[in-house]
Amino acid sequence: MTRIQHDTPKKNRLVGVIQARKTIAQAAELIDMPLGTAKGVWARFRKTGSTKNRPRSGRPSKVSDSLRRQVVRLARKDRKMPFREIGNLVEPQLSATTVGDHLAQENYHRRVARKVVLLKKTQKVKRLAWARTHRGQDWEKVIWSDESYVYIGDPKGRVWVTHRPEEEWEEDCLIPTFKQSSIRVMVWARSGGA
Repeated sequence: MTRIQHDTPKKNRLVGVIQARKTIAQAAELIDMPLGTAKGVWARFRKTGSTKNRPRSGRPSKVSDSLRRQVVRLARKDRKMPFREIGNLVEPQLSATTVGDHLAQENYHRRVARKVVLLKKTQKVKRLAWARTHRGQDWEKVIWSDESYVYIGDPKGRVWVTHRPEEEWEEDCLIPTFKQSSIRVMVWARSGGA
C-alpha cells in the first residue's frame, strides 16, 4: 500500500467535522481519509493543537559553507571549467549536479559565452577616449557606413562559462573572435537615426 501525505486543509476539515460532534470514523468517511490516519491526525491535533506536518530533518547536506565557497572560487578562477572537473577538485568529491545546484544558489549559472572582436589594450583605450569625447553628439543626425569582410564558418562550437547575470560582459566571460576562414564575403552597409 502506498503512503500519501494529506494536505493541511484536508486535515483541518477532518478536525472541524470531529469538533462538530461527529465520530472519528464518520469524519474519516466524510473526508475520504483512512480511519488509522484520521485517528493519528486527531491525536496529534489534541496533543499539539495543530495539523501541520512537523519539519523533517532530511539528509544532512554534503556541502559545508567552506566547501561551497571553494566551489565558487574554482568556478570564478576558471569560468570555462566544467562542473564535473570542479566536483573532482574538491574534497569530498561532488557530482556535477551538486556543483551546479550550489552554484545556482549563489546565482552562478552556465551560459554560452558572448563573442566579441579581439581588441588590444591600446585599441580599447582609444575607443573609450573617442566615446567620451563624442558623448554629447546628436547621433540621430549621423549616418554610419562601413565595409568589411565577413568570414564564414566559425571553427568553434559553443563555449560555456559560469557567471552571474551582471558579469556577462566581464573580460573572462567573453570569447574573442578572430578573422580566420577560407570563405569570405565583402559586405557594405549604412545605418542612421530616424
